[in-house]
Amino acid sequence: MKRAFPLLISLTLSLLTDVALATPLQPQDDILLRLDKNADGQISIKEAVADPFILESFSRIDINGDGIISRHELSSVQLRRSHGHSLN
Repeated sequence: MKRAFPLLISLTLSLLTDVALATPLQPQDDILLRLDKNADGQISIKEAVADPFILESFSRIDINGDGIISRHELSSVQLRRSHGHSLN
């Protein structure tokens, strides 16, 4: 039993890693990969300068107004746009 538990944990972690790696990138992930130069998982106004659309829409995408666009905020924008809503 003592040997089975670590093996079970190892197999579970391996399976979870395989599933995570197989998950396709979402549009917000692509934007983050492209713009997030300091790799903090967010887009600052300085990073947004590299994309005219994101820069122009920054204040509308930054839902909570903290000056940073998070993955969640990008997801919200993608969801609204996929349902035919504008960023306004």
